[in-house]
Amino acid sequence: MYVFEVTTPGTWLDHDDRDWAWRIEGQLRSLQSHFFEANAALNLFASTQSIRPSFASREMWERDSQRRSEIQRVVEQELGSKMSREIWEEISFETDVRFKREKWANGVIPREFERNLPFIYARAFLYALDAFDKFLGVLAKEPGVPPNIAKLHEQIAKYFPDLRGVRNTSQHLEDRSRGLGAGRNPQPLELKPVSNKLIDAPGGALVLNCLNGSKYGSTMADGHYGEVEVSPESMQRLQSVLYDILQSFKWRGPKHNAPSA
Repeated sequence: MYVFEVTTPGTWLDHDDRDWAWRIEGQLRSLQSHFFEANAALNLFASTQSIRPSFASREMWERDSQRRSEIQRVVEQELGSKMSREIWEEISFETDVRFKREKWANGVIPREFERNLPFIYARAFLYALDAFDKFLGVLAKEPGVPPNIAKLHEQIAKYFPDLRGVRNTSQHLEDRSRGLGAGRNPQPLELKPVSNKLIDAPGGALVLNCLNGSKYGSTMADGHYGEVEVSPESMQRLQSVLYDILQSFKWRGPKHNAPSA
């Protein structure tokens, strides 16, 4: 399990204006909340990397085959012995549905669920990073905050240059899937070349909801393919930014460490 720690230099901001301090403290707590959300998403994503496609053993296959036959006989009795193509198709369909429902009730996870888990967790990581970036942008515009907060916001863009573009595509797949860009009146995309370990498209390609190892990517509104890496390295970069943010303010009271045990 990956745990990225955050140490807050104090308990309260040392500032004469308590209304200002209260507002800024709330924004700093929000930054930490999205930081830990990203950390949790990374661990969930990493847990899916060890999952291998489930293949039935011969013993399980024989057991499932026997159970299907038992269910089929019950369905045949219910639908009657008079056979026709339509009746046989209905028997086959009903047998399959009942068999699957029984498996699900016994805890078997559909393959479609297993395949989607890494994508779900990768997007959760992406959204947590994006929320952190947005909150930091708001904090940087607050009157009275240290000047370097704006520079730290710019640092996020340097660490994750494709963050906003990939996030926007994930939120507007209905447009990108039709080859359209961004805005109220989206125009057709001019697709740019893509070349990585997964895709080689010199003439351009529309790529959506893609996992290239630990990198989650999509075609962005400008036609380029962008990626955000779901990795400990990404968390370390985010951690360094959060550390510098917290150190930029004056604090009073005892320092504390998070997350909890």
